[in-house]
Amino acid sequence: MASPKRVAPVEAPARPDLLVAGLAAAGLAIAAYMTWLKWTGAAAAFCLSGSGCDIVQSSRYATLLGVPTALWGALLYAAIGALAVMGLRPRRWRWAFYLTAAGVGVSVYLTALSVLVIHATCAYCLASAALMLAIFLVVWWRRAALPGRRTAIGSLLAGGLAVAALVPLGAAFIFAMPSSVGAGSEAALARHLRESGAVMYGAYWCPHCQEQKALFGDAARDLPYVECDPSGVNARPDLCEKAGVKAFPTWVVGDKRLEGVQSPDALAEASKFQPSTATSR
Repeated sequence: MASPKRVAPVEAPARPDLLVAGLAAAGLAIAAYMTWLKWTGAAAAFCLSGSGCDIVQSSRYATLLGVPTALWGALLYAAIGALAVMGLRPRRWRWAFYLTAAGVGVSVYLTALSVLVIHATCAYCLASAALMLAIFLVVWWRRAALPGRRTAIGSLLAGGLAVAALVPLGAAFIFAMPSSVGAGSEAALARHLRESGAVMYGAYWCPHCQEQKALFGDAARDLPYVECDPSGVNARPDLCEKAGVKAFPTWVVGDKRLEGVQSPDALAEASKFQPSTATSR
């Protein structure tokens, strides 16, 4: 008599992880909003003009590979949210774990840049970092439902730490790449800004103004700088008041008004500077 065929057990469909999906949706909303602010140049809601949000958004770290850094965060949140909606089966859980580990690593790196380099913090960026950490902790807690979790915990931790370290290192390498303006064109850009009628309003005690000048090196002496503090050298507070300056530095380039530290690339674009023609004069 033939033995009865074994029927493979039918695996129950994966349930969406609503908590992870909800946190990812909140992070996606913040990242999408920050992306929109960067593209439009609008002021962030609940942030005063010249606040930390403006300074962070106008720094060179707000753009990565030619697009707003926040857009990469939005894509990361979207990917994590999609995995959570499909259900965190073992394979999808691992993807979610590594993606959130990368997100936490980048969040720590960008927060350190804000505090140590830019010397300003953005409430939206900090909220996004907190959400990414919360998602990571929830995803890690979900490992209890996975088979073989005890034997895999060591390799998972090692992989997560490696991803959390390597991804920020990649971002740091990209940020460290020279701008398209190039070191040899900084003096030409400074002269072009002065000749085109652009103005940089600042104050001698302002660390962001010093950071702005440091981006031009020795060419900073050619920048069209106006001192706004009455106690500064060659101060013109009357011009600053007339221009309605509320944050340092403030750039007025043609009909554009830019607050916060601006990269040479951003100033070149705003002033329609052409490095090849300018350096050949």
